Amino acid sequence: MPSDTWKLVTAAAAGGAAALLFQRLLHRQRTLGAHDSAHHLDANAAGVHRSSSIKNLGPGEAKVFKVVLTGGPCGGKSSSLDHMCKTLTAEGFDVLCVPEVPTILMNGGAQYPGVDGGKKLVEFETALIQAQMQLERSFIQIGESTGRPTVVILDRGLLDVGAYLPAAVWTGVILAENGLTEASLAARYDLVLHLVTAADGAEKFYTTENNAARTETAEEAQALDKKIRVCYTAHPNLKIIDNNGNFDDKLQHATQHVLQLVGAT
Repeated sequence: MPSDTWKLVTAAAAGGAAALLFQRLLHRQRTLGAHDSAHHLDANAAGVHRSSSIKNLGPGEAKVFKVVLTGGPCGGKSSSLDHMCKTLTAEGFDVLCVPEVPTILMNGGAQYPGVDGGKKLVEFETALIQAQMQLERSFIQIGESTGRPTVVILDRGLLDVGAYLPAAVWTGVILAENGLTEASLAARYDLVLHLVTAADGAEKFYTTENNAARTETAEEAQALDKKIRVCYTAHPNLKIIDNNGNFDDKLQHATQHVLQLVGAT
């Protein structure tokens, strides 16, 4: 595959989704009352709602749910993320959003060595996986420390990486050299929501105009969407959010699966 492969890696998250995620990561220190003097994510900046109807538990006692948002280009991830955050916070859950790691690396000046990059490619993908695993652990640790029910939403998961590499490189080299399996990576997440690209079932709404990094034709977007879906087929709680109905229906459908996961329905 050509070096343009990396464009596929970052296309879906480099625009609105990444911006929204980073906005939700903004935080500041606030002095609380006598019962809570710790640092916390600011409710306005991070989209965190603290409902008095949910009892605070001790650190590590409250459940932290891990949800992956994935899918092909122009699938509605950023809109779905916003819809979920508003709904979940209204239900009294804290919401933490993990940004897409390849975007972080690219914004920091890292360059993808290409699918034929040999050892450099292996080192790059290993660094990416290690960075994402640590980022996931950090957000989960923070969620567990609050004693409050928390939903950690990830802009793509570790298994997405496999969609952009030849199978032999992914399973035979990247996973093997790092002592990982697809099953072990899938087990990190409670729910995977695959938002199908608009190029499959809502073709008239597929566009690249709202994301400068998105260059895929509708046919390329469909092919990438299918590759990503295959990466998660072994996950026991994979939900496919297709384009039947209107866009609001799609957002409601995705959010409903999360509400069921956390027991809020």
